[in-house]
Amino acid sequence: MKHKIYLFLKSDGFTVISYFLCLLLATSLVPVVGSKVALVQELLLLGLLLVLILLHRSTLLRKMDKKLVLKGFIWGLTSLIVEGLIIISIILITKVSIPSQNTSGVMTAIKKYPLFIAYTILIAPMVEELVFRDSFFTICSKYLAEFLKGKNKTVWINAIAALITAFIFAGLHADNAVGEYVLVSLFFQWLFYHYKDIRVSMIAHITFNLSTLSLLLFF
Repeated sequence: MKHKIYLFLKSDGFTVISYFLCLLLATSLVPVVGSKVALVQELLLLGLLLVLILLHRSTLLRKMDKKLVLKGFIWGLTSLIVEGLIIISIILITKVSIPSQNTSGVMTAIKKYPLFIAYTILIAPMVEELVFRDSFFTICSKYLAEFLKGKNKTVWINAIAALITAFIFAGLHADNAVGEYVLVSLFFQWLFYHYKDIRVSMIAHITFNLSTLSLLLFF
């Protein structure tokens, strides 16, 4: 019995379900905590992250090649530059600049609660990579493979699973810039698929958020 419980806790299903339960719990507490809901969500997801690290410590805490760390950092900066060029291109073509609602919300939360910086830079990227790029993507791939019943369709199955994951990821950010989040998600998904190490996409995601936040705060 204990072994089955442990296996469930280490499963992709537990990771995804726990994440959504944290979001639902934080939302349900809005009438009680009011504007402090962002901090409550941060604490809930921090708790989830610590649990996941403990459950997957053999993977997440093992020694990492310095070259992979550097690649994650470089890819994170690359993704920021590419996104910036895309946004500039869209503005030049459409002559319209649409501010990001999610980014505005994050900046407001940081001004009220400076500790939210830790959530933006570390907690959110690490949790989101474990939940979306690893577990959610794996679940989608598994069920799509069973549905399509084709051993030679792995590339297409992974592509569709990555797209589904990207749109869910973008949708949860409740932003008008859906396309940007979809592209970012697909990019981080490729990193995980290519390097077979979730920590590479984590480092890239952390670098991306840190660089973006630094630009917003100091420029």
